[in-house]
Amino acid sequence: MMRRVLFMMFAFLVLALPAVAHEGHGDEAPPVASALPRSEAHSDLFEIVAVLQPGGVLTIYLDRWADNAPLEGAVTLTLDGQEITAERQGIGLFVARSPLLAQPGKRNIVFTVSAGEEMDLLTASLEVPAVVAVETLGASALAFLRDTATQAALGVLLLVAGVFLGRGSVRRPLPPMVEEASVAVIPQVAASAPAKPAPTKPALARRAAALGLLGCIATLPALAQPAAPGSTATAEAPRRLDDGAIFLPKASQRLLTIRTQVTATGEASASVRMIGTLVPDPNASGRVQSSQPGRLEPGAGGFPILGQRVERGQVLAYVTPTYSAAERGGLVQNAAELDAQVTILTARVNRLRALRGSVSEREISEAEAELVGVRQRRSAIQPALSGREPLVAPVSGVVSVVRGAVGQIVDSAVSVFDIVDPSRLWVEALAFDRAAVERITAASATLSDGRVVELEFVGRGLTVRQQAVPVNFRVRTPPPDAPIGGSVLVTLQTARAVQGIVLPADAVVRSAEGPPVVFEHASAERFVPRQVRVQPLDGTRVVITAGLEPGGRVVVQGAGLIAQVR
Repeated sequence: MMRRVLFMMFAFLVLALPAVAHEGHGDEAPPVASALPRSEAHSDLFEIVAVLQPGGVLTIYLDRWADNAPLEGAVTLTLDGQEITAERQGIGLFVARSPLLAQPGKRNIVFTVSAGEEMDLLTASLEVPAVVAVETLGASALAFLRDTATQAALGVLLLVAGVFLGRGSVRRPLPPMVEEASVAVIPQVAASAPAKPAPTKPALARRAAALGLLGCIATLPALAQPAAPGSTATAEAPRRLDDGAIFLPKASQRLLTIRTQVTATGEASASVRMIGTLVPDPNASGRVQSSQPGRLEPGAGGFPILGQRVERGQVLAYVTPTYSAAERGGLVQNAAELDAQVTILTARVNRLRALRGSVSEREISEAEAELVGVRQRRSAIQPALSGREPLVAPVSGVVSVVRGAVGQIVDSAVSVFDIVDPSRLWVEALAFDRAAVERITAASATLSDGRVVELEFVGRGLTVRQQAVPVNFRVRTPPPDAPIGGSVLVTLQTARAVQGIVLPADAVVRSAEGPPVVFEHASAERFVPRQVRVQPLDGTRVVITAGLEPGGRVVVQGAGLIAQVR
């Protein structure tokens, strides 16, 4: 009975150890996003956010104020007159530890920041609440229990205790006289109920091994999950505040790669947008067609494949003419008649040449010319009887369309192959504003994948299509994988000037209500949506004409991710 009690006590201790080391992760409510004490400070160069963690550890984020990019540098802080050097945990991430951070009260902090040749002093104040000081003791105890060495020592101790307990609880055999007496006194009981065998040494060894195994299991969490640098930071979730602003912790900003830009008023050219289509240059593209119906046959190297480079004059395939029985009979009859005429005219020319001097030269020349004409007619009929027509490439380029197969019957109106030069492409668009087309200063096109290519104005048509004027542009440097035939967004810059704030197009996102908005970086971890009026400038930039004041910071990278915070 005593062994069972001891065994259950050891097992309960082993199984309860991980729960004690991880208490506080049960059914407690998640912390509020802005619950941790924090302070921030900034200058024209740097921006610092200091977050006090539950264990009395100060996590410091160092960024550049203008673009919100993390900085490589060093941070030293003076806490109520005591100088502390912050430990670097990563790019723009530091950790400071001091007993003063565990004592409740207001702390005045002076940050000394140096990054390269730039250096600045930033002042801030931090209010340490009493709850942080109370939690420090519990956090220290939990940290001690979670320590790898502590858990390993407890596991080894339990293993040794289990081995000794198993060896000490081995049942010793009784003397022979005692066993015989007991059997003689109660023979009926011994005969009626089978005697329970005593635990053997292997069984006890298995119990001790099981107890030791439980002790080893207790050390597995610590051995399998070593503490990582900076693991003292408590995760804070972004959220939308009651006033519509968005609270985004610095850790989330690093994860989403949020970048900002200082706004400034300037002058830009007004733009007009239209939808266009990417087409091949008509002077550098061609179609391969047969001049007569026939059966398609591959060339020596087979049919060309998509994307294959071909040269002008290269044979791509052959077309064997196909005729009905009546048509073929007529061709054979004409060929036989022409062969007979060739024979007669050849004999006549030879006879006249033998009588040269007796007959006039005019008669001989006429006979020879007639013979040449009949032979040419015979040669023209020969391909229709047994020859085949070669299909050659009209230009040099890349095969973009293949519509043929072996044995396919093709018509003269069907294009078998399309050849395109990818280095010479055009854009066809329809302009509904005729006045804007006449004052074009620059043009660009945005492809379906977001890439922007520069355009050169070629000309516009006089015939109206769909109540719009057709306009052609030449792509200056087309990408080699440009999607020919796909739609593009053409942006025309006109001579009319407009005043506003020029920003990247990614800075403007659609709000849930519909109007376009930009996110102003009001403070280190607070972003405020601003409804704006936007005009396109080119494929990558826009002009803000209303709704935004100069001198502020606006998110230019990651605005779409901030808009998804609820």
